[in-house]
Amino acid sequence: SAKFKSDRKQVPFPCTLNLADKIRLSGSSHGLKVTKIESDEILYVRDPEEPALVSYTDSPVTFDILRHVDHKVVFEKVLDKLASGGTLGIFPEGGSHDRTDLLPLKVGVALIAYSALDKDGLAIPIVPVGLNYFRAHRFRGRVIVEYGSPSYLDPSTLGAYQAGGSERRKACNDLIKRIEDGMRSVIVSVPDYETLQLIHTARRLYQRREYTVSEKQDINRRFAEGYKQLLLRTDGNLPKEWLSLRDRMIAYQKELSDLGIRDYQVSGLDRELQDRELPDADSVLRDMRLPYRLAHLIVVW
Repeated sequence: SAKFKSDRKQVPFPCTLNLADKIRLSGSSHGLKVTKIESDEILYVRDPEEPALVSYTDSPVTFDILRHVDHKVVFEKVLDKLASGGTLGIFPEGGSHDRTDLLPLKVGVALIAYSALDKDGLAIPIVPVGLNYFRAHRFRGRVIVEYGSPSYLDPSTLGAYQAGGSERRKACNDLIKRIEDGMRSVIVSVPDYETLQLIHTARRLYQRREYTVSEKQDINRRFAEGYKQLLLRTDGNLPKEWLSLRDRMIAYQKELSDLGIRDYQVSGLDRELQDRELPDADSVLRDMRLPYRLAHLIVVW
């Protein structure tokens, strides 16, 4: 566990927090569960399963309070909604983040699915939905929403769930694994944002025609999977050929950024040579192209 100390005059812990509440430190998306309130100034929280999710500091830091929710009441309302034919949207990672890969899935989605089967005999479809952002940190950036094939509970596993203990954990973990596989089928899973940018660049350089959105995402996933396989087979010691290709793509990205243009506009640059060969009668058209391109860039950006 981690220990936090507060300025008693600013935030007396017993007045603002209760056991099982969570605090979310500024700059973090992960909530830390309060396990003990020792005094007005000192409280203890449970460390996250992944230490990298939270960065502790000796300096003062602000935090949000995430109130404890009675999950029993929530589950009852969720099951009533499903039983009446309703639909539930859930983020099984247990929070929002800007990473390029999945966080470990929480068990809640599996408990809901098994509870619906146990209580009402409902084998509810679990449909994976992927949110794929191209410029996640830019206002009004593009996002592609993809829907995968639904997963269904195997009714024969209900007995293991009802047995409780290790059998229930195994049944839920098996379902979570299937859900995770389904989610990975609708996202581009890579280690970091820089790799994602390289994948997008590689796909744009590879394509020789205009692809549909689903085709672009499929190629992105194939490149991402190929990169992961390359990492596995080389134990992270990437061959020189790949490193050279990576450096050239990074340089290409930087050049586009410095010029203020996008990749799809590069193919039109060779028309400058054609412009020089235009007859005098077409000089007006030639003179109009530069203002048009500038206006186009302003509108696009």
